[in-house]
Amino acid sequence: MSTSTNHLKLNKLLSMRSPLYIKYPNGEARVIEYIFEHPQGVIYFELFWEKDPIYSIHLIEGVISGEGPWRVGECTFHVLGCNHTHPQLCELRSFWQQELLQNPQQFRTNEVLKIALEKGAIVPKDHPMNDARY
Repeated sequence: MSTSTNHLKLNKLLSMRSPLYIKYPNGEARVIEYIFEHPQGVIYFELFWEKDPIYSIHLIEGVISGEGPWRVGECTFHVLGCNHTHPQLCELRSFWQQELLQNPQQFRTNEVLKIALEKGAIVPKDHPMNDARY
């Protein structure tokens, strides 16, 4: 796969406005709060990463493939379907959204970009995290 083809697939995965989840080979699934490009694959922050950053920020190594769902290494990335497709994951995301609205001070959103960069993430200048509108 050419680098430009891989970059297009990566951009589509990273620019999704819809919520995403990751599915591991063992069937475990986690809702993604933030996702970034990394030289070795992708790095993602799962919901409530603030409570345990050591175990809630993950590097998934591998080349991205697919058009959605996407594959990186042994994992797949999917759009979270909330129309009774993934009820438990949607319930968790809904709870997170409520917590974010009711207790914004407990979330370290302003630290996400700094932490991602410290972990080697590649963040283009036009990434939504850099735009005050998002």
